[in-house]
Amino acid sequence: MKKRNILLNIVMFSGISLLITIAVYFGNAWIFSSSEYFSPTDIFFVEGILFLIAGLLLLLGRGGINLWSQKAAILSALAEAVYGGDTVGPAETLRKDMWRPKGFIRIALILMLTGVFMILIYFLTL
Repeated sequence: MKKRNILLNIVMFSGISLLITIAVYFGNAWIFSSSEYFSPTDIFFVEGILFLIAGLLLLLGRGGINLWSQKAAILSALAEAVYGGDTVGPAETLRKDMWRPKGFIRIALILMLTGVFMILIYFLTL
């Protein structure tokens, strides 16, 4: 059962990536067919690299201190002032929110596969 689920995910990610690749290829052919400076396949290579980079960045994750973590730090500082040292202080709250490695794994894998397919098609059409 587990192998079937993994195989289904691989097929799904590959299928979505191929659909995006084909759509971008035809979009490039339509937009850059009359350009004398860039061919559609040259742009395709650059887009493949950009898709790979975007996928890697989305896989890395997100994090940092935002407005909600600042509000939580202010609230914890207020609670520490009112109740004494028995509560979690603002330093602890900000330390927890410093970095949250929550990546967008599915979108990142789709973008990375799309970038790989684009680069492969570029080298196959040379």
